[in-house]
Parts: sequence; C-alpha cells; structure tokens
Amino acid sequence: MAAQSQLTTVWAGLLFVVGKVLRFLFFFVFIFSILSRVKTIAGYSREQVILFYLVFNLIDVSTQILFRGVYRFRRLIISGDFDLVLMQPTPSFFRPIFGWSDIFDLTTLVPLIIYLSFFIFQNNFWNGSGTIILFFLLLLNSLVLAFALHLLVCAICVLTTEIDHLVMVYRDLTNMARFPTDIYQKPVVCFLTFTVPVVILMTVPVKALLNLLSWQTILLSFAITLVFLVGSLKLWKYAIRGYSSASS
Repeated sequence: MAAQSQLTTVWAGLLFVVGKVLRFLFFFVFIFSILSRVKTIAGYSREQVILFYLVFNLIDVSTQILFRGVYRFRRLIISGDFDLVLMQPTPSFFRPIFGWSDIFDLTTLVPLIIYLSFFIFQNNFWNGSGTIILFFLLLLNSLVLAFALHLLVCAICVLTTEIDHLVMVYRDLTNMARFPTDIYQKPVVCFLTFTVPVVILMTVPVKALLNLLSWQTILLSFAITLVFLVGSLKLWKYAIRGYSSASS
C-alpha cells in the first residue's frame, strides 16, 4: 500500500531521492574539507572517519525503511483508527512501527551497501572472518536497539498523543554520530551511551570492525540493548492498557 501511494507521485519520489543523495554528497565534501586541514579526528584517519560516516548512513537508512510507521502513528491515535489496529490479529506494535515504508530509500540503500563493502575491503578494514561476523552481529544489535527506541517513542505517543518532537530529538541525537563520538567530552559520551544510546547504535559496530573493542564493551552493548528492549516493551504494554481511544 505504501509503495502504491508513492508510485502515484513518481516525480515527488525522485526529487526526494535526489535530495537525499545531495545531502549525503554534501556532507561527504564537508568531511573531506575538514580532513584536508587536519590529518586525523580524535585519532582516526581520514578513511576511518569516512567508514564511520558510511556505517552511520547504512544504519540510518535501514531504520528509516523498517520503522518509518512511527512518523505516521500520531494520526492513528488522534483519529481513533488505532482502535481498528488493536482488533487485527497482529502484535499491537506491528502497525505503529512497521506500518509504513518508503521504497525510494532502497535506491540509496543498495548503492550504499555496495560501496561500503568495496570501501571496507579496499582499505583492509577487517581482521579475519571473526571480525566481520562480530560487525554484523553488532549491526543487528543496532537494529534491535533502534526498534526499542522507536517503540519507546510510540508508547509515549499513546500516553501523551505527542510524537513528532520526540522523533526529531531522536534524529538530532543520532546525527551526532556521523563523526566518531570520541570527539565529544566524556559526560556527553556517557549520555550518548547510557541515556540515549547513540554510541551503541552507530559507533560500536564500526569500532568492532576496526578491532578497537574490548569484550567488556561488546557485552555491555548487548546488555544495554536488552535493557532498552525489555523496558520499551513493558512501557508499551502499560500504555496500551491505559489507552481509551479517541472517541472516549
């Protein structure tokens, strides 16, 4: 249904894709401009900083494709249509989280995956099959964490009918991980690790690929994701129990 809706306005979709590609390229130029004046950023070389940016975009675009229904959830709440969703034989969070997608994002995701793969092997950013497997496991961990964060936002929307500002705050915080988060002061890094775990979401998979993680950090990453997943599911169940529909 989402694809049919988007394909009826192909030109709008194409302009959307062009805008995303240009934004990606402009920031790429921005990174090269900075690194042309300094050799490293927080101890990372130019190629490593580019790797952080590429993986950030991979995770960001993937979450946009998977969890874009969050951006349309508020209208379900305020219109009362969420009542019909709750009557369907699917998990109550399925439609709010997965209920919409943008097929035009695939036009940027596929080339990004191809170029990222080429970039990793071209620069030898891997130390055997074990590192690659850990990288993919932590990428999967990032997607689970992103699901938990989006579900948390949806639960708050059920309780307060507000979601747009929270989503924008989430987007702004994740954008802080376009560069290696080591550039920030320690209190900021702690906030981005334990409060809004952007470091786990965007930075940890790259550090795993560069073989810069201890086993304690790896276990902590999975533990934080588990805590957020369980917490978001519990808050969602609590919000659903208190939901009384728009008509009441």
